[in-house]
Amino acid sequence: MEFNVRLGNLIEESDVTQRQLAFDLHIASSTINGYISGYREPDFAMLIRLAAYFDVSADYLLGLSDEKRPAPSSLNFAESELIRLYRSLTPERRELLSGQAKFYHSLPESD
Repeated sequence: MEFNVRLGNLIEESDVTQRQLAFDLHIASSTINGYISGYREPDFAMLIRLAAYFDVSADYLLGLSDEKRPAPSSLNFAESELIRLYRSLTPERRELLSGQAKFYHSLPESD
């Protein structure tokens, strides 16, 4: 789903008018109309403001995720990085990495 459709849906779901949204964000109503019509796109700062206004992620607005609000993560940076790297691998390399992780996990802990 494209940005303009998602924004239109959020406006409808939140029961706010385009005029009220424009007023709240201190921008012209025509700007909001341009976003919804698809002939204008927000800059990064406005994208962040829209995400905050509707309490959704920028990824959701951009169509990169279907989750409006991602679940909070309890992973630290190193764990997140390992997952990111794992996901970037081919299936064959994922299998190799899993095998290596199982091998290291089976080793006795050293002091």
